[in-house]
Amino acid sequence: MTEFQPGKITTIDFPSEALGRSIKLSIYLPKDYTELFKHKVIICFDGRDFFSFGQLHRKYEKLRQADKVEKAIFVGFHYETVDERREEFHPQGSKAPKTVKAVTQEILPYIDQTFSTFKVGNSRILFGDSLAGSIALMTALSYPRIFSQVGVLSPQFAQPMDQLIERCQFKELLNIWHVVGLEEKKFNLPTTGEEADFLTPNRELHELLVKNNVTTQYQEFDGGHRWKSWQGLLEELLIYYLSDDISF
Repeated sequence: MTEFQPGKITTIDFPSEALGRSIKLSIYLPKDYTELFKHKVIICFDGRDFFSFGQLHRKYEKLRQADKVEKAIFVGFHYETVDERREEFHPQGSKAPKTVKAVTQEILPYIDQTFSTFKVGNSRILFGDSLAGSIALMTALSYPRIFSQVGVLSPQFAQPMDQLIERCQFKELLNIWHVVGLEEKKFNLPTTGEEADFLTPNRELHELLVKNNVTTQYQEFDGGHRWKSWQGLLEELLIYYLSDDISF
């Protein structure tokens, strides 16, 4: 049985029937974790990047020490390869629906059974950058009563996400924190080197969310499609969803 220590990142191999593979999960329990109190749950797609490049857990502990955020557990979902990431995270990826199923029907129940957590949709938060942001949105749009809070950094907006937004039932439950960089008008894709525009589609995504009366916190920042730009926004993201003003 895996031993989880507060203040430490523990990586496990989680068997997923939905994806037909073991998923690397990195689980971080806050330094003050105790079974006596319930915790919010933050699931990060591209979890290794959020911990390594974003230093998300360290930013959280700094805010926690200042009494600016509530108790939370962090779960990082890792991809295997760049190609697998596209298949599992891209809106048109052949395995994207399986990823949604794995998170909703396998990973979340495991977290809720293993740790002291709130068992309500607005205490569960999905984070993601780029393609990981796309699958975070798709998961919440598919199951808004299970995951109603989503923080995304420059997600890739493509069909069928527009259909998911328009057809989503209970979309009034959603609360989406959404940012994109002004330098993302011209971005070279790391896999192909081709030039892509992330800024315009993200503006279209925001307009579609507003049109469908989805609660959004939208911002265009001075920066590009990279962690050097994103990591400076994470404290704001954490405060937005973990403010002590919200109680259960």
